[in-house]
Amino acid sequence: MNRIFKLEIKRAFRNRLFAATLCVAFAICVWHFMENVWIWRMYIYSDTYPLSAYEKWIGADNASVQPLLLYLIMPALCAIPYGRSFYFDVKSGYAAQIISRGKKSDYIRAKYGAAFVSGALIGMIPLVFDFLLTAMVFPMVIPQVGTGTFPVAAMDIMSGVFYTHPLVYNLIFVLIDGCFWGLLNCAVLWAVNFVRNRFWILLTPFIIYIFVFCMVHFVNRVSLSPVMFLRPSAPFRNDIRVVICAFIILIVVNIIFYIHAVKKELVAYE
Repeated sequence: MNRIFKLEIKRAFRNRLFAATLCVAFAICVWHFMENVWIWRMYIYSDTYPLSAYEKWIGADNASVQPLLLYLIMPALCAIPYGRSFYFDVKSGYAAQIISRGKKSDYIRAKYGAAFVSGALIGMIPLVFDFLLTAMVFPMVIPQVGTGTFPVAAMDIMSGVFYTHPLVYNLIFVLIDGCFWGLLNCAVLWAVNFVRNRFWILLTPFIIYIFVFCMVHFVNRVSLSPVMFLRPSAPFRNDIRVVICAFIILIVVNIIFYIHAVKKELVAYE
């Protein structure tokens, strides 16, 4: 298992698509930095209450297009580096060769593990990058409720943590986001059961994500959308039950498809 997993991790990270995907996410972060952070750099020298990195980084911004864009396309970005690997493994017969030399369950677990880790890191690294950029310009001033400039309201998830230990709050959200996108990224492995087109397989996590986004808007329950509840800025009132349910659904679906993949015979595509 460990040997196969290490090999799959290398395949996920040691390729140009991983670097290219991060560059796209970094470009959105730099765009946000230039339009919403850098132009306010002199504000720190004014006589008013200083701006804080906790209110200006991309995860705390509810007013700009860049945060929405980043959170909308993130599932697609997460799938690019590693999303087609299982498809190519099965099509080429490589998967059958690996399985013939070991346990099939070890190979499938390695694929799921690599898909999760690659998706999680692609989701988390740009957020950390943007926060560090912002912290280079603005001090990490502890949020004050009375200023009315910080996005988290009293009824939002972990609001008490945000106003006492904001760095911990943001780190928790970055981890939540990474784990969510990692689990959703495993949808590229589900898709191999239903479609034979590599591009549709690659887009499966994004299609699921956008479908949920559109449906909850249609029924006027926007707070149920991952695009909203994953953001530290809490553009709509966050409910911890929604987050827990979303994770339970993803975990259960992944377990079901994992069991199915282990039991199903892998036949090379035509």
